[in-house]
Amino acid sequence: MIKGNAIIGQSGGPTAVINNSLVGVLQEASRYDFITGIYGMRWGIEGFMKEDIIDLKKESPDTIDGLR
Repeated sequence: MIKGNAIIGQSGGPTAVINNSLVGVLQEASRYDFITGIYGMRWGIEGFMKEDIIDLKKESPDTIDGLR
């Protein structure tokens, strides 16, 4: 099995749907040992291009739950 990182990018403003989908992706990705890092792109692809990336595994469970 190939091991690696997951990076999540979304567009649009912070809405309940976007935030809940982010939490769902984080929870599902966390279930797999082969996903060694989970990162988020601030401001979507623009953030990726500027290397404005957040290590989502470092966020507290309270912060993640607060997104819902």
